[in-house]
Amino acid sequence: MFEDLPALMPIQFFGLACDCNFLKGVLKDDRDFALPSTADCLDEESFADFYCSWNEEKISILAEVHVPFQKIGESDFRKGDSLEIFIDTRDLKSKAVITRFCHHFVFFPVEHQGHYGREISRFRNEDTHRLCSPEDLEVKADLKSNSYTLSIEIPAHCLLGYDPEAFPKIGFSYQLNRADGPPQHFAVSSHEYAIEQHPALWATLKLQS
Repeated sequence: MFEDLPALMPIQFFGLACDCNFLKGVLKDDRDFALPSTADCLDEESFADFYCSWNEEKISILAEVHVPFQKIGESDFRKGDSLEIFIDTRDLKSKAVITRFCHHFVFFPVEHQGHYGREISRFRNEDTHRLCSPEDLEVKADLKSNSYTLSIEIPAHCLLGYDPEAFPKIGFSYQLNRADGPPQHFAVSSHEYAIEQHPALWATLKLQS
């Protein structure tokens, strides 16, 4: 019967937790804000560096992607260049399902359907609430010949339940998609799970003052 089980990744044997430092100004590629790579644990290629920070007003993310922009997946954004961000403002590891505190965003290196990003969270009926407006997401893209960067700010009012003083940690994961190769993940792989449906597997970011 064991031959029917999927191969287990090393990261599946423990929960990933790391610090997320307080931001006073603009997020830059400072090692104090760098997220660790989980590429080796997930047996995948690392082609981008990520930085994350927080304050009471927002969560900031910087992605430095070391491959050139190719294209947007028009019918399926995962078949093109895009970045998915997953956030659980309460980091509810005891919940095996999506709650109203879970958020799923997608961002693009170029404008797509009038915006650079939008929320695409899907909730159970009892947890349904209005998604944030794309205009509220602040996204800056810088495309170069062999790389690009995405600077993202998600305001606090776009994150239901975001209260760093009362809940000083969040659940967090990402999936960086590319048109010409497999994606890069953080903490959990989409090859094994539908990440947006398993918030208990997302990493924990400890919001450090």
